[in-house]
Amino acid sequence: MANLPKDFIGLDALQHVAEEVSKEIVMGPGYSDAEEMDRLGIDIATGVQFKRTFHLFIRKGGTTRRKDVHREINSEAGFLKERTLVAKLSWDKFPGNIDDFCETVFGTDAQGQFPLSSQAVEAILKDYADNLAANLWFGDISLDNGDDSVPAREQAMALYDGFHTCIKHDIEDGLISEANGNLIPCEAISAPAGNDDSTPYDNFIAWHMKWDERLRKVPTRVYMNETTAMNIAAGYANKFHGNFRVEYNQGDNFKLPGLSKVTLCPISGFGAGDRMYATIDKNFVYGVDTESNQQYVSVRLGSDRDHRDLSFQIQSIQGCGVKSFLKSALAVSDGSLVAPEFVAGDYDNTKLVVTLAGTDGQKPDGTVKVNGTAYTKPLDTTPNQIITLEATDGTTYKFDGWSNGKKDKKIQLTATGMNMGLTAFFKKGS
Repeated sequence: MANLPKDFIGLDALQHVAEEVSKEIVMGPGYSDAEEMDRLGIDIATGVQFKRTFHLFIRKGGTTRRKDVHREINSEAGFLKERTLVAKLSWDKFPGNIDDFCETVFGTDAQGQFPLSSQAVEAILKDYADNLAANLWFGDISLDNGDDSVPAREQAMALYDGFHTCIKHDIEDGLISEANGNLIPCEAISAPAGNDDSTPYDNFIAWHMKWDERLRKVPTRVYMNETTAMNIAAGYANKFHGNFRVEYNQGDNFKLPGLSKVTLCPISGFGAGDRMYATIDKNFVYGVDTESNQQYVSVRLGSDRDHRDLSFQIQSIQGCGVKSFLKSALAVSDGSLVAPEFVAGDYDNTKLVVTLAGTDGQKPDGTVKVNGTAYTKPLDTTPNQIITLEATDGTTYKFDGWSNGKKDKKIQLTATGMNMGLTAFFKKGS
């Protein structure tokens, strides 16, 4: 230990710092996307011991009638339904070096903490929280069946079942269905064909009117991707031509005048297609086990390469669930849903992902070149690398713009050192 830097805070202090930092990191999207979780009204449940059971009381028939003292009637009260949120154990290991955990000659701050080391540990472990957040919608435990031949990318998306996967299983089990009134057909929410086309707004309103009356009476959030939300807003503007305005509130959430109880919530990682979920607040739950001794972070000194290396191992238990599938609490549209091409990251090998999307929800026949070569798969990037992208019209679809707001067919980006995603939108017609 004689060769260690004199300002190194020491292994015991570093372990303490890591434990303090990890209390927030293991919350996954509850930490890395706390504002987003609040915007979406998603419940954060702690203390989950691998399973959290929610009880639904499902009412049965029964007709209230004028009392006849000479007649006996029976009405079924209902039954209890258990809904289980299953939490799964995840872990990862990250490298570090002693040189990153040296404080100044002044040592700790006024509270006896190590501010620089805390920042360094947080920077290392934040990747773990980001990977947990990547599973929030499309995570699927079945992608990792214990076979080492499964690509790392798929294993990274198998930390726990995300909300899309939970709802998919409920549909497969028949709990969400047209017969149960919680799977409701909806006409396509495509981009307006012109400045007088209000079809996407009209289709959304028609879908809303099919919800169970009890759901329409309470504050409701509707989850969808950003394109679907833009199409609805554009259709609304076309219908009323500026006489009424869409009302934006928290973040990107907005309301449509006349639907005071409905909040539309665009979500960037929701996937392509026009699938929508209407749900009451706190019905979607992200659970974290904050009590198990299997949740921890440890620090180890030394490696075969360098005795001054450090390794951080972190693990936690988390999962997603939907409390109630009842039509009084949830309505699922029958729209399409396609997972993003690339959603979980390896930050030592960062990538640029380009998605081509038609404004009508269909796959366009346009193309995109990246650095002069046709885009076919995610591009490996390095920090500060200059990247040139160029969109080319197809026979049926014409380039309409990039998801970053730029309209030029040819643009340049500077790689950030993090994974980057960009969508090229194409519009059908001339």
